[in-house]
Amino acid sequence: MAIRGGYAIFDVLPLPGYFFSQQSIQTPFLENGLVTATAAKPLRGIGVIASAPGSAFSQMGAGSLTAGFIEPNPRRNYVQQWNLNVQRQITPSLTATVGYVGSHGVHMMIRGDDGDFVLPKSTPEGFLWPANSTPAMRINPNFGAIRFMSYGTDATYEALTVNIQKRMSHGFQFGASYTYSRSEDSSSATIAGDAFSNTLTSWFWFAPQISRGPSDYNVPHSALINGIWQVPGPKSGIGHALLGGWEMGSILKMNNGIPTTPVIGGDPLGVQNSGSDPFSIPNLVPGCDPVNHNYKNGLNGVALGYLDPKCFALPQATPDIASQCAPFTGTATQKFPGTCANLLGNAGRNSIIGPPLVNLDFSLIRNFAVKKISEAFNVQFRAEFFNILNHANFLPPLPIQGGAASAMFNQNGTPSGGGGLTNLATQPRDIQFAVKVIF
Repeated sequence: MAIRGGYAIFDVLPLPGYFFSQQSIQTPFLENGLVTATAAKPLRGIGVIASAPGSAFSQMGAGSLTAGFIEPNPRRNYVQQWNLNVQRQITPSLTATVGYVGSHGVHMMIRGDDGDFVLPKSTPEGFLWPANSTPAMRINPNFGAIRFMSYGTDATYEALTVNIQKRMSHGFQFGASYTYSRSEDSSSATIAGDAFSNTLTSWFWFAPQISRGPSDYNVPHSALINGIWQVPGPKSGIGHALLGGWEMGSILKMNNGIPTTPVIGGDPLGVQNSGSDPFSIPNLVPGCDPVNHNYKNGLNGVALGYLDPKCFALPQATPDIASQCAPFTGTATQKFPGTCANLLGNAGRNSIIGPPLVNLDFSLIRNFAVKKISEAFNVQFRAEFFNILNHANFLPPLPIQGGAASAMFNQNGTPSGGGGLTNLATQPRDIQFAVKVIF
């Protein structure tokens, strides 16, 4: 038996890449904006001074300039990591390990695509923006987006791991592992926006608690089983030529899906966020499971979405904030009295877990020993089957997918029909053949 453990603390250095997207928009060093040439307003090309008619600068209207802000004196950003595991040798070729792993990062980086808007106030119902304040929501009308980067969040990870390993003996090798984990943060972003497609790329930087929740890469349950079998066969003669030297291998992977965030499309909050993700969040209906677990089979022959629209509701105007609420506008035939469009709902970041993933790969290998060249010379034929069962593994509805697949309501409050599954997490069955020379 072996018992191992460790603890370490690491400084997180401010890599230049973190600042790359910010430094190009820092005033007074550089100001930029976007203009479009038209027949009525043609551009005279590169090299024209700013004050000349037809220059790009002369056509940049209010709100076209951008700027950036980086926290000038951040506190020390560091991560603590620790682990403890117990390993037991059961037989000469079989071992089992149980371990605990954890980490905690403090003063972590968080980005915001736009800081040029009025901040909300915190109420018992959630964060409430001013109602009917357009265009005063832009604090500085001479700028569009003002990007922010600060170091005001933390991140935690804890995991229980179980591992069994059988080394090759009697022509058989086997391994299995299981991890139960939880990772939480307020932003999983790095350089610009987010590296993960299952989340919104720009949360509200001023209150990290709004986005506190499972990390974009959080997968609570994950199991992996693998094995190799050297198929027994004749050791010589014609029987060996036909039946000897075969191997079969397989890897089975099973885990929870990745998380996603239900949203309300457009900008019902009236924030006028110039970043990449104008959005709001709906409310979750208490006691209602938002996931249709029967989404593959449907109901009475009718396909179901992955998210159940009955489990989501528009933010409500409670008596203590009703006078400060602007209802969702609705349509000519459908109105939503008692709602509060400028209130952020309670569904929360990454509150929905996507469909589970099950994938089985299989390989069939034949080794041809060429001893006339050397004892170690082999020609190996490989037939590899990826996702051999052709099992459909889906990504969850994504908030940044075209049309915002996780949007449960449109900006005016009408149901959007979102919540369906359209993207695969793994490829369909894929078969490949290969020849490998080993010497």
